[in-house]
Amino acid sequence: MKKVGVIIFVIAMILIIILGSLYIIDTSNMKNNKPVVFSTWGKKYTPPDTENLSNITNVELENLPKDYSLEQAIKDGCFIITNNKIYNKNRLDEFIKNTEINAQNRKEDTIRIVQYTKEGEPIITELSFKVKDETYILSGENVNKTTYILKRDNTRDSYAEKQEITIDEDIPGEIYTIGLQEGCESITLSLALIAQINYVDANSKIYDSIDICSYLPNAEIADSIYFYGKVIESKQNYIIVEPNEGEEIRRSADKISVGLGEDNDALYEVGTNVKITYTGYVMETYPAKVNAINIELKSAENFEIRFYDKQPQTATKIQKILDKSETDKYDYNIYTYDGSVNILINGEEMSLRNALLENKITMNEIIAKANKDLKDNKITGDTYKDGGSIIYNYENYTIIKYHTLNGNRDVYIGTKLMTINDI
Repeated sequence: MKKVGVIIFVIAMILIIILGSLYIIDTSNMKNNKPVVFSTWGKKYTPPDTENLSNITNVELENLPKDYSLEQAIKDGCFIITNNKIYNKNRLDEFIKNTEINAQNRKEDTIRIVQYTKEGEPIITELSFKVKDETYILSGENVNKTTYILKRDNTRDSYAEKQEITIDEDIPGEIYTIGLQEGCESITLSLALIAQINYVDANSKIYDSIDICSYLPNAEIADSIYFYGKVIESKQNYIIVEPNEGEEIRRSADKISVGLGEDNDALYEVGTNVKITYTGYVMETYPAKVNAINIELKSAENFEIRFYDKQPQTATKIQKILDKSETDKYDYNIYTYDGSVNILINGEEMSLRNALLENKITMNEIIAKANKDLKDNKITGDTYKDGGSIIYNYENYTIIKYHTLNGNRDVYIGTKLMTINDI
Protein backbone atom coordinates (compact mmCIF):
# COMPACT_ATOMS: atom_id res chain seq x y z
CA MET A 1 0.00 0.00 0.00
CA LYS A 2 2.87 2.27 0.90
CA LYS A 3 4.38 1.63 -2.54
CA VAL A 4 1.07 2.42 -4.22
CA GLY A 5 0.82 5.64 -2.19
CA VAL A 6 4.34 6.62 -3.15
CA ILE A 7 3.59 5.97 -6.82
CA ILE A 8 0.40 8.07 -6.69
CA PHE A 9 2.29 10.84 -4.89
CA VAL A 10 5.09 10.81 -7.50
CA ILE A 11 2.55 10.87 -10.39
CA ALA A 12 0.69 13.77 -8.73
CA MET A 13 3.93 15.73 -8.30
CA ILE A 14 4.88 15.13 -11.92
CA LEU A 15 1.46 16.41 -13.05
CA ILE A 16 1.82 19.48 -10.85
CA ILE A 17 5.28 20.20 -12.25
CA ILE A 18 4.03 19.79 -15.85
CA LEU A 19 1.01 22.02 -15.30
CA GLY A 20 3.14 24.56 -13.48
CA SER A 21 5.66 24.69 -16.30
CA LEU A 22 2.83 25.16 -18.79
CA TYR A 23 1.47 28.08 -16.79
CA ILE A 24 4.95 29.64 -16.66
CA ILE A 25 5.29 29.27 -20.44
CA ASP A 26 1.91 30.95 -21.06
CA THR A 27 2.52 33.89 -18.76
CA SER A 28 6.04 34.26 -20.08
CA ASN A 29 4.72 34.55 -23.61
CA MET A 30 2.12 37.08 -22.52
CA LYS A 31 4.79 39.24 -20.92
CA ASN A 32 7.20 39.06 -23.83
CA ASN A 33 4.75 39.42 -26.74
CA LYS A 34 4.22 42.90 -28.21
CA PRO A 35 0.64 44.24 -27.93
CA VAL A 36 -1.54 43.17 -30.86
CA VAL A 37 -3.85 45.86 -32.13
CA PHE A 38 -6.30 43.40 -33.72
CA SER A 39 -6.72 39.90 -32.32
CA THR A 40 -9.11 39.15 -35.22
CA TRP A 41 -6.38 39.09 -37.86
CA GLY A 42 -5.95 35.40 -37.16
CA LYS A 43 -9.59 34.66 -37.97
CA LYS A 44 -10.77 33.46 -41.36
CA TYR A 45 -11.76 36.33 -43.65
CA THR A 46 -15.05 35.86 -45.51
CA PRO A 47 -15.48 38.36 -48.38
CA PRO A 48 -18.81 40.20 -48.35
CA ASP A 49 -21.57 39.80 -50.91
CA THR A 50 -20.56 42.27 -53.65
CA GLU A 51 -23.92 42.29 -55.41
CA ASN A 52 -24.43 45.44 -53.37
CA LEU A 53 -21.05 47.16 -53.25
CA SER A 54 -21.83 48.90 -49.96
CA ASN A 55 -21.96 45.48 -48.25
CA ILE A 56 -18.18 45.69 -47.78
CA THR A 57 -18.95 47.99 -44.85
CA ASN A 58 -20.55 45.04 -43.03
CA VAL A 59 -16.98 43.83 -42.42
CA GLU A 60 -15.41 45.96 -39.70
CA LEU A 61 -11.98 47.45 -40.39
CA GLU A 62 -10.37 45.30 -37.72
CA ASN A 63 -11.77 42.17 -39.36
CA LEU A 64 -10.13 42.84 -42.73
CA PRO A 65 -6.99 40.74 -43.27
CA LYS A 66 -3.63 42.29 -42.45
CA ASP A 67 -2.41 41.56 -45.99
CA TYR A 68 -5.52 43.01 -47.69
CA SER A 69 -4.71 42.46 -51.36
CA LEU A 70 -5.50 44.65 -54.36
CA GLU A 71 -7.45 41.81 -55.96
CA GLN A 72 -9.63 41.33 -52.87
CA ALA A 73 -10.21 45.08 -52.45
CA ILE A 74 -11.39 45.27 -56.08
CA LYS A 75 -13.79 42.37 -55.54
CA ASP A 76 -15.06 43.98 -52.33
CA GLY A 77 -16.03 47.14 -54.22
CA CYS A 78 -13.61 49.53 -52.52
CA PHE A 79 -12.46 52.67 -54.32
CA ILE A 80 -8.76 51.93 -54.84
CA ILE A 81 -5.77 54.19 -55.48
CA THR A 82 -2.35 52.92 -56.59
CA ASN A 83 0.60 54.86 -57.97
CA ASN A 84 -0.84 55.27 -61.47
CA LYS A 85 -4.28 53.62 -61.47
CA ILE A 86 -7.63 53.92 -59.75
CA TYR A 87 -10.23 51.16 -59.51
CA ASN A 88 -14.01 51.17 -58.91
CA LYS A 89 -14.29 54.89 -59.70
CA ASN A 90 -18.04 54.34 -60.10
CA ARG A 91 -18.28 53.60 -56.38
CA LEU A 92 -16.76 56.99 -55.57
CA ASP A 93 -19.07 58.74 -58.05
CA GLU A 94 -22.06 56.97 -56.50
CA PHE A 95 -21.06 58.00 -52.97
CA ILE A 96 -20.65 61.63 -53.99
CA LYS A 97 -23.99 61.58 -55.80
CA ASN A 98 -25.75 60.09 -52.77
CA THR A 99 -24.31 62.36 -50.08
CA GLU A 100 -23.33 65.73 -51.56
CA ILE A 101 -25.34 68.62 -50.17
CA ASN A 102 -26.88 69.34 -53.60
CA ALA A 103 -28.21 65.78 -53.90
CA GLN A 104 -31.90 65.67 -54.73
CA ASN A 105 -32.42 62.75 -52.33
CA ARG A 106 -29.47 62.86 -49.94
CA LYS A 107 -29.23 59.44 -48.34
CA GLU A 108 -27.06 57.30 -46.08
CA ASP A 109 -24.06 55.62 -47.67
CA THR A 110 -20.59 54.33 -46.80
CA ILE A 111 -17.47 54.01 -48.92
CA ARG A 112 -14.18 52.23 -48.30
CA ILE A 113 -11.10 53.81 -49.85
CA VAL A 114 -7.92 51.73 -50.06
CA GLN A 115 -4.69 53.52 -50.97
CA TYR A 116 -1.63 51.34 -51.52
CA THR A 117 1.81 52.68 -50.61
CA LYS A 118 4.77 52.21 -52.94
CA GLU A 119 5.65 49.18 -50.81
CA GLY A 120 2.19 47.74 -51.59
CA GLU A 121 0.78 48.15 -48.08
CA PRO A 122 -2.86 49.27 -47.76
CA ILE A 123 -4.02 52.38 -45.90
CA ILE A 124 -7.79 52.13 -45.46
CA THR A 125 -10.22 55.02 -45.05
CA GLU A 126 -13.91 54.56 -44.35
CA LEU A 127 -16.29 57.48 -44.85
CA SER A 128 -19.96 57.22 -43.87
CA PHE A 129 -22.90 59.59 -44.19
CA LYS A 130 -25.57 59.05 -41.54
CA VAL A 131 -28.97 60.54 -40.77
CA LYS A 132 -29.46 61.12 -37.03
CA ASP A 133 -32.61 60.81 -34.94
CA GLU A 134 -32.04 64.38 -33.71
CA THR A 135 -33.90 67.16 -35.52
CA TYR A 136 -33.69 70.92 -35.93
CA ILE A 137 -36.04 73.55 -37.34
CA LEU A 138 -35.49 74.59 -40.97
CA SER A 139 -38.03 76.84 -42.72
CA GLY A 140 -40.59 75.94 -40.06
CA GLU A 141 -40.14 72.16 -40.48
CA ASN A 142 -38.39 69.50 -38.41
CA VAL A 143 -35.34 68.24 -40.33
CA ASN A 144 -33.08 65.37 -39.27
CA LYS A 145 -29.50 66.24 -38.48
CA THR A 146 -26.86 64.45 -40.54
CA THR A 147 -23.19 63.65 -40.09
CA TYR A 148 -20.15 62.29 -41.89
CA ILE A 149 -18.09 59.76 -39.92
CA LEU A 150 -14.45 59.39 -40.93
CA LYS A 151 -12.31 56.40 -39.96
CA ARG A 152 -8.65 56.09 -40.93
CA ASP A 153 -6.69 52.85 -40.50
CA ASN A 154 -2.93 52.81 -41.14
CA THR A 155 -2.18 49.76 -38.99
CA ARG A 156 -1.00 47.85 -42.06
CA ASP A 157 1.55 50.52 -43.04
CA SER A 158 4.85 49.36 -41.58
CA TYR A 159 6.44 52.78 -42.27
CA ALA A 160 3.76 54.78 -40.44
CA GLU A 161 5.10 56.83 -37.54
CA LYS A 162 2.13 55.73 -35.44
CA GLN A 163 -0.04 52.77 -36.39
CA GLU A 164 -3.62 53.35 -35.28
CA ILE A 165 -7.28 53.70 -36.20
CA THR A 166 -8.69 57.20 -35.73
CA ILE A 167 -12.37 58.12 -35.80
CA ASP A 168 -13.96 61.54 -36.28
CA GLU A 169 -17.71 61.36 -35.62
CA ASP A 170 -18.33 65.11 -35.47
CA ILE A 171 -18.52 66.27 -39.11
CA PRO A 172 -22.00 67.85 -39.41
CA GLY A 173 -23.67 67.14 -42.74
CA GLU A 174 -25.48 70.49 -42.58
CA ILE A 175 -22.25 72.45 -43.01
CA TYR A 176 -20.13 70.00 -45.03
CA THR A 177 -20.42 68.56 -48.51
CA ILE A 178 -18.35 66.00 -50.41
CA GLY A 179 -16.65 66.67 -53.74
CA LEU A 180 -13.57 66.35 -55.93
CA GLN A 181 -11.17 69.30 -56.17
CA GLU A 182 -9.12 69.17 -59.37
CA GLY A 183 -5.61 70.64 -59.27
CA CYS A 184 -2.58 70.52 -61.54
CA GLU A 185 -0.80 67.89 -59.45
CA SER A 186 -3.67 65.94 -57.92
CA ILE A 187 -7.42 65.37 -57.71
CA THR A 188 -8.45 65.53 -54.06
CA LEU A 189 -11.60 64.13 -52.46
CA SER A 190 -12.57 66.63 -49.78
CA LEU A 191 -15.26 67.41 -47.27
CA ALA A 192 -15.71 71.11 -47.94
CA LEU A 193 -17.08 73.57 -45.40
CA ILE A 194 -19.95 75.44 -47.06
CA ALA A 195 -21.50 77.52 -44.26
CA GLN A 196 -20.39 80.43 -42.14
CA ILE A 197 -20.00 79.40 -38.49
CA ASN A 198 -20.40 81.70 -35.49
CA TYR A 199 -18.25 80.20 -32.75
CA VAL A 200 -19.72 80.65 -29.27
CA ASP A 201 -16.48 80.83 -27.32
CA ALA A 202 -12.74 80.25 -27.55
CA ASN A 203 -13.14 76.60 -26.52
CA SER A 204 -15.49 75.74 -29.39
CA LYS A 205 -14.31 73.14 -31.91
CA ILE A 206 -12.98 74.84 -35.05
CA TYR A 207 -14.36 73.30 -38.24
CA ASP A 208 -12.33 73.33 -41.44
CA SER A 209 -12.30 71.51 -44.77
CA ILE A 210 -11.02 67.92 -44.58
CA ASP A 211 -9.00 66.16 -47.29
CA ILE A 212 -9.94 62.47 -47.54
CA CYS A 213 -7.60 61.15 -50.28
CA SER A 214 -6.03 62.18 -53.58
CA TYR A 215 -4.85 60.64 -56.83
CA LEU A 216 -3.01 61.76 -59.97
CA PRO A 217 -5.02 63.67 -62.62
CA ASN A 218 -3.66 61.34 -65.30
CA ALA A 219 -4.34 58.16 -63.30
CA GLU A 220 -5.74 55.41 -65.48
CA ILE A 221 -9.30 54.34 -64.66
CA ALA A 222 -8.70 50.62 -64.80
CA ASP A 223 -10.97 47.91 -66.15
CA SER A 224 -13.67 50.13 -67.68
CA ILE A 225 -15.08 50.56 -71.20
CA TYR A 226 -17.88 52.85 -72.32
CA PHE A 227 -20.26 53.55 -75.19
CA TYR A 228 -22.86 56.19 -76.07
CA GLY A 229 -26.44 55.41 -76.94
CA LYS A 230 -30.13 56.23 -76.56
CA VAL A 231 -32.63 54.75 -74.09
CA ILE A 232 -35.33 52.92 -76.07
CA GLU A 233 -36.99 51.11 -73.16
CA SER A 234 -37.05 52.05 -69.47
CA LYS A 235 -38.15 49.86 -66.56
CA GLN A 236 -37.70 50.06 -62.80
CA ASN A 237 -34.76 47.63 -62.71
CA TYR A 238 -33.24 47.95 -66.18
CA ILE A 239 -33.02 50.03 -69.35
CA ILE A 240 -32.52 48.98 -72.97
CA VAL A 241 -30.02 51.18 -74.81
CA GLU A 242 -29.46 51.41 -78.55
CA PRO A 243 -25.75 52.17 -79.14
CA ASN A 244 -25.00 55.06 -81.48
CA GLU A 245 -23.85 54.32 -85.03
CA GLY A 246 -20.09 53.84 -85.08
CA GLU A 247 -19.83 52.50 -81.50
CA GLU A 248 -17.68 49.35 -81.30
CA ILE A 249 -20.24 47.55 -79.15
CA ARG A 250 -22.82 47.86 -81.94
CA ARG A 251 -20.93 45.09 -83.76
CA SER A 252 -22.09 42.76 -80.98
CA ALA A 253 -25.70 43.97 -80.72
CA ASP A 254 -27.98 46.86 -81.57
CA LYS A 255 -29.74 46.62 -78.19
CA ILE A 256 -27.98 46.48 -74.81
CA SER A 257 -29.73 45.67 -71.54
CA VAL A 258 -28.33 47.60 -68.56
CA GLY A 259 -29.34 46.53 -65.04
CA LEU A 260 -30.21 49.23 -62.51
CA GLY A 261 -30.39 47.10 -59.34
CA GLU A 262 -33.28 46.15 -57.09
CA ASP A 263 -33.27 49.41 -55.11
CA ASN A 264 -33.01 51.75 -58.08
CA ASP A 265 -34.67 55.16 -57.72
CA ALA A 266 -33.31 56.75 -60.90
CA LEU A 267 -35.56 57.34 -63.90
CA TYR A 268 -34.26 57.29 -67.47
CA GLU A 269 -36.85 58.48 -69.95
CA VAL A 270 -37.13 56.89 -73.38
CA GLY A 271 -35.17 59.04 -75.83
CA THR A 272 -32.55 60.10 -73.28
CA ASN A 273 -28.96 59.93 -74.50
CA VAL A 274 -26.63 58.17 -72.07
CA LYS A 275 -23.01 57.16 -71.63
CA ILE A 276 -22.68 53.61 -70.29
CA THR A 277 -19.40 52.63 -68.60
CA TYR A 278 -19.04 48.90 -67.99
CA THR A 279 -16.56 46.19 -67.09
CA GLY A 280 -16.05 42.66 -68.35
CA TYR A 281 -17.46 41.34 -71.58
CA VAL A 282 -20.70 41.71 -73.56
CA MET A 283 -23.04 38.80 -72.71
CA GLU A 284 -24.38 37.26 -75.91
CA THR A 285 -28.09 37.34 -75.11
CA TYR A 286 -30.70 39.40 -76.95
CA PRO A 287 -30.78 42.13 -76.00
CA ALA A 288 -27.11 41.78 -75.08
CA LYS A 289 -26.13 42.55 -71.48
CA VAL A 290 -23.23 44.39 -69.87
CA ASN A 291 -22.14 44.88 -66.26
CA ALA A 292 -22.59 48.66 -66.04
CA ILE A 293 -20.61 50.51 -63.39
CA ASN A 294 -21.77 54.02 -64.30
CA ILE A 295 -24.68 55.56 -66.20
CA GLU A 296 -24.23 59.19 -67.18
CA LEU A 297 -26.94 61.33 -68.71
CA LYS A 298 -25.56 62.64 -71.98
CA SER A 299 -28.43 64.29 -73.80
CA ALA A 300 -26.24 66.36 -76.11
CA GLU A 301 -22.58 66.33 -77.05
CA ASN A 302 -22.56 70.04 -77.85
CA PHE A 303 -24.83 72.82 -76.58
CA GLU A 304 -24.64 76.54 -75.98
CA ILE A 305 -26.84 78.88 -73.94
CA ARG A 306 -28.19 81.82 -75.94
CA PHE A 307 -29.34 84.71 -73.70
CA TYR A 308 -31.37 87.57 -75.18
CA ASP A 309 -31.86 90.87 -73.37
CA LYS A 310 -35.36 91.78 -72.26
CA GLN A 311 -37.54 93.54 -74.80
CA PRO A 312 -38.71 97.06 -73.80
CA GLN A 313 -42.35 95.96 -73.61
CA THR A 314 -41.54 93.23 -71.05
CA ALA A 315 -42.41 94.67 -67.65
CA THR A 316 -41.38 91.81 -65.32
CA LYS A 317 -37.69 91.21 -64.77
CA ILE A 318 -38.08 87.71 -63.35
CA GLN A 319 -40.02 85.16 -65.42
CA LYS A 320 -40.42 81.44 -64.81
CA ILE A 321 -38.94 79.13 -67.46
CA LEU A 322 -40.09 75.90 -65.84
CA ASP A 323 -42.05 75.13 -62.68
CA LYS A 324 -41.00 72.07 -60.70
CA SER A 325 -44.63 70.88 -60.74
CA GLU A 326 -44.43 70.45 -64.53
CA THR A 327 -41.88 67.63 -64.40
CA ASP A 328 -40.60 65.02 -61.98
CA LYS A 329 -36.98 65.69 -62.95
CA TYR A 330 -36.38 68.68 -60.70
CA ASP A 331 -37.20 69.69 -57.15
CA TYR A 332 -36.60 73.37 -57.97
CA ASN A 333 -37.88 76.08 -60.32
CA ILE A 334 -35.93 77.58 -63.23
CA TYR A 335 -36.15 81.31 -63.94
CA THR A 336 -34.83 83.91 -66.35
CA TYR A 337 -33.79 87.36 -65.14
CA ASP A 338 -34.19 90.43 -67.35
CA GLY A 339 -34.26 88.51 -70.62
CA SER A 340 -35.09 85.24 -72.37
CA VAL A 341 -33.09 82.02 -72.74
CA ASN A 342 -32.65 79.76 -75.77
CA ILE A 343 -30.25 76.89 -76.24
CA LEU A 344 -28.31 75.74 -79.31
CA ILE A 345 -28.09 71.92 -79.41
CA ASN A 346 -26.09 70.27 -82.19
CA GLY A 347 -26.78 73.26 -84.46
CA GLU A 348 -30.51 73.55 -83.65
CA GLU A 349 -31.74 76.53 -81.60
CA MET A 350 -34.88 76.34 -79.44
CA SER A 351 -36.25 77.80 -76.22
CA LEU A 352 -34.69 76.37 -73.07
CA ARG A 353 -38.16 75.54 -71.79
CA ASN A 354 -38.98 73.35 -74.80
CA ALA A 355 -35.56 71.72 -74.71
CA LEU A 356 -36.06 70.75 -71.05
CA LEU A 357 -39.61 69.49 -71.54
CA GLU A 358 -38.71 67.53 -74.69
CA ASN A 359 -35.70 65.93 -72.98
CA LYS A 360 -33.24 67.50 -75.42
CA ILE A 361 -31.10 68.66 -72.50
CA THR A 362 -31.22 68.54 -68.70
CA MET A 363 -30.52 71.29 -66.21
CA ASN A 364 -28.06 68.93 -64.54
CA GLU A 365 -25.99 68.89 -67.74
CA ILE A 366 -26.05 72.68 -67.96
CA ILE A 367 -24.87 73.03 -64.35
CA ALA A 368 -22.27 70.27 -64.83
CA LYS A 369 -20.84 72.15 -67.83
CA ALA A 370 -20.81 75.37 -65.80
CA ASN A 371 -18.89 73.62 -63.02
CA LYS A 372 -16.34 72.32 -65.54
CA ASP A 373 -16.00 75.74 -67.18
CA LEU A 374 -15.38 77.23 -63.74
CA LYS A 375 -12.73 74.64 -62.88
CA ASP A 376 -11.04 75.12 -66.26
CA ASN A 377 -10.97 78.92 -65.66
CA LYS A 378 -13.04 79.53 -68.79
CA ILE A 379 -15.43 81.62 -66.67
CA THR A 380 -15.40 83.31 -63.27
CA GLY A 381 -17.63 82.52 -60.32
CA ASP A 382 -17.99 82.22 -56.59
CA THR A 383 -19.47 79.98 -53.89
CA TYR A 384 -21.46 81.61 -51.10
CA LYS A 385 -21.45 80.53 -47.47
CA ASP A 386 -25.24 80.47 -47.35
CA GLY A 387 -25.33 76.70 -47.73
CA GLY A 388 -23.50 76.35 -51.04
CA SER A 389 -25.07 78.68 -53.65
CA ILE A 390 -22.84 79.16 -56.73
CA ILE A 391 -22.70 81.96 -59.32
CA TYR A 392 -21.27 81.36 -62.81
CA ASN A 393 -20.26 84.47 -64.77
CA TYR A 394 -20.15 83.98 -68.55
CA GLU A 395 -19.28 86.71 -71.03
CA ASN A 396 -22.90 87.41 -72.03
CA TYR A 397 -24.96 85.96 -69.18
CA THR A 398 -24.88 84.68 -65.59
CA ILE A 399 -26.20 81.51 -63.97
CA ILE A 400 -27.03 81.32 -60.27
CA LYS A 401 -27.67 77.90 -58.68
CA TYR A 402 -29.10 78.48 -55.25
CA HIS A 403 -28.42 76.11 -52.38
CA THR A 404 -29.32 77.93 -49.17
CA LEU A 405 -29.77 76.67 -45.64
CA ASN A 406 -33.48 77.60 -45.81
CA GLY A 407 -34.02 75.12 -48.65
CA ASN A 408 -33.91 77.32 -51.79
CA ARG A 409 -32.60 75.26 -54.74
CA ASP A 410 -33.84 77.40 -57.67
CA VAL A 411 -31.82 78.27 -60.80
CA TYR A 412 -31.68 81.72 -62.42
CA ILE A 413 -30.23 82.59 -65.84
CA GLY A 414 -29.88 86.32 -66.41
CA THR A 415 -27.82 89.25 -67.60
CA LYS A 416 -24.08 89.31 -67.11
CA LEU A 417 -24.61 91.98 -64.43
CA MET A 418 -27.02 89.84 -62.38
CA THR A 419 -25.93 89.25 -58.78
CA ILE A 420 -27.20 87.05 -55.98
CA ASN A 421 -28.69 90.15 -54.33
CA ASP A 422 -30.89 90.95 -57.35
CA ILE A 423 -33.15 87.94 -56.84
